[in-house]
Amino acid sequence: MRIAWQATLLRFSALPRPVLGGSYLLLFGLWALLLQDTLALWQRREVEIERRRLAAALLPMPTVGSTPTATPPPPPPTATPLPTATPRPVAVVHPKSGRLIAAWLPTSFDAEDARASFETNKDILDEVSPFWYGVDPATGALIPDRGARDAALVAAAQAADVLVLPTIHNVSQPAAILPLLRDPERRARHVQAIVAEVLQYGYDGIDIDYEMLPPQSRESYSAFMRELAQALRAHGKLLTVAVHAKTTDTGGWGAFQDWALLGEICDRVRIMTYDYSWRGSGPGPIAPMSWVAAVATYARSVVPADKIQLGIPFYGYNWGEGEEAIAQTWRDIQRLIETYQPQVHIAARDSSGPIEESWFVYRVNGRRRTVWFADHRALSAKLELIEQQDLAGIAIWRLGNEDPQNWDVIRTQLVENSSNVQRVFNTYLPDH
Repeated sequence: MRIAWQATLLRFSALPRPVLGGSYLLLFGLWALLLQDTLALWQRREVEIERRRLAAALLPMPTVGSTPTATPPPPPPTATPLPTATPRPVAVVHPKSGRLIAAWLPTSFDAEDARASFETNKDILDEVSPFWYGVDPATGALIPDRGARDAALVAAAQAADVLVLPTIHNVSQPAAILPLLRDPERRARHVQAIVAEVLQYGYDGIDIDYEMLPPQSRESYSAFMRELAQALRAHGKLLTVAVHAKTTDTGGWGAFQDWALLGEICDRVRIMTYDYSWRGSGPGPIAPMSWVAAVATYARSVVPADKIQLGIPFYGYNWGEGEEAIAQTWRDIQRLIETYQPQVHIAARDSSGPIEESWFVYRVNGRRRTVWFADHRALSAKLELIEQQDLAGIAIWRLGNEDPQNWDVIRTQLVENSSNVQRVFNTYLPDH
């Protein structure tokens, strides 16, 4: 057999070069068609899996020993009827590239630049979370931010197969939401308000970003998230959550967030792997690689890897002597470099491990200022980490005024990465 193969190869190699070249091109074309068909088959498979999951989510779940009833019980008389859900193609639930690419989009600041960034890159985005709602802690009602409920943005996103998951936040007064979370009645009204908003405006789900709560709020926060997840699931809607980065269950600002629970009930867990050095700290890296890697490793121990999105900073910080830092965009930082001509350093590592961020110092009126920022090289290192740990993808804070080369890196390492093709084929193999 081996001799026969060798003879065949010798005869084939004796063909004229134009014939060989044409044969290679033909084989490559056939391979490309096979790959295209395989990707389409994988997409249809994922659509069917998601359709069945959502169908199952809409069925009543009888308790053990109970007799299923023909119709569900009517809602309480005081309940406000919810709008009818708008059908949404299930095909967009899975990532376009093999890794989920999500981004928060501000509309109350830098709205024009953020929208321009979205329009330029919506072909590879899987999820967009407009930063749209605050909370009235007294009633549980949502307070729309400037630019919220933008029907044109929702339509543009969904036309491009981008999931719309608006963010509800408590950043203006973090602790004000605590009485609401602790009160079951107000909590229920808050859940109902969220679901009604999602259904009325045709969103694909919601993103919760409740930050800086005390450890004692863990039980009430968990109860709220569990109730919200169940309510959204009943309508086939998604729930994502932004969580503080941590490396132990009770560590830092994230002690109130039960990652194991959130990984079970939420569709995505977006880890804010940035602000290692923050406004109130001294100058330093925003997302050093050694810390990001430690957070990711801990996350994989308690959350399914296919739900973990690493937060990616598209910003920098500028510290003055004895002052809190101010956040600055890539464009702001480039203007400073052009104006003051400082020497820009790259911090490769320190005693804790890799850093992969840039920094520089300049003076204004004799006073020293220090800037730290992450460029496309820092992003590349984080995307390599995501590949190594096989995480779901990234969540970008935020669109608008970022390093343009960031998108080149994302397209190269996530969208055009051959390993994502392998992940598709793996779904057809046993035990994958």
